[in-house]
Amino acid sequence: MLLNTKLLYQILLNPSRGLNLALTDWQNVIFILREGKLLASLYHAAKRDGCYDAYPHFVKRHLYSAYVYANRQAQQIFFEANEFRLLLEQVGITAVFLKGAGYTLRNSLNSYGRVCSDIDVLVNKNDLTAAEAHVKKNRWQSETLNDYDEKYYRDWAHEIPPLIHINRATVVDMHHNLYPPISGRAINIKKFISSRQKMQSGCFVLEPATTVMHSIIHMFANEDSSSWMRDLYDIILLIKENESVEFWKVLMESSQQTDFDFEFEFVCCIKALQHYSNLNIPTDVVSYINDYRLTKLQRWLIQNAILPSIAPEHSLVMSSKIKWAKTIVYFRGHWIKMPFAVLCKHFAFKSFFAIRDQIMGKHHFDPKLPQNPNW
Repeated sequence: MLLNTKLLYQILLNPSRGLNLALTDWQNVIFILREGKLLASLYHAAKRDGCYDAYPHFVKRHLYSAYVYANRQAQQIFFEANEFRLLLEQVGITAVFLKGAGYTLRNSLNSYGRVCSDIDVLVNKNDLTAAEAHVKKNRWQSETLNDYDEKYYRDWAHEIPPLIHINRATVVDMHHNLYPPISGRAINIKKFISSRQKMQSGCFVLEPATTVMHSIIHMFANEDSSSWMRDLYDIILLIKENESVEFWKVLMESSQQTDFDFEFEFVCCIKALQHYSNLNIPTDVVSYINDYRLTKLQRWLIQNAILPSIAPEHSLVMSSKIKWAKTIVYFRGHWIKMPFAVLCKHFAFKSFFAIRDQIMGKHHFDPKLPQNPNW
């Protein structure tokens, strides 16, 4: 059987579809979903569907193993998020947890089996300096960056350099916006923070419609498509769990906000949902999308770059067409994030550093430890 992204979504959204798979096909599905960080998600989907026990024995072993790992990480997220929240509250700063950590803290449907590599938090820009200074006094630190990367984070990006706990190696990305200010499309973050919800743990997350808005922005206005299959699955489950007339109305209205116009990204999302999922999208939303005037370039981008790029980055599904699509998405993501002059400078610097590190070694220019004869 030819494996493709549509089939993988069919298995995730209708797990009983897997009952008809041959063992060799199951092996490949496991390989791909593990790469896409969706193996534990399939475990929970199959449990909800009631077909898990009918899966082949070796499939159940892999899915259960992924479930145990994801469940353990969820416990870690609860612990780390609460510790970070309490730390910032010492200086009167409220953190809102985003993306994977936010899903886990809310206990939303897509959090079951969800794994993430770091914890994302959002604070007011006015609180950013105080927040960073305080956590760095309490066993958090940032890696030493070269002057260019430091400037990139401080002047252009929507977050500071990643914070790493010196004992537990937990990584926290502290944001002051959801999109780089240098793009000219930075969001009025006060609206997002004002929509926060307090969970039983005491941690704050974005309310459901705002969470989906952020997921759409994070996915379709980004240059990195490596996790797009998981990102779209997040959006599908978040919508399934919260959909209502009011919910869709808020999403449509938000896509047209003047402070951050992401109508095109919203259109991309609906097109992707129509292409890969079994969601019943309301007729007024479909009409809105059909009436949206796409340019020829935008229409080409959706069909030839964005939709194919949702494929997971595994050799069993990655064709030359998909590789080119992901390359186009990569350059488009940078193009919309930076003015042209800054973009040229950025690529020039990053290319120079890449060539230099290739020749001299990645850590050749890292700061040296002081000499100590007693070591």
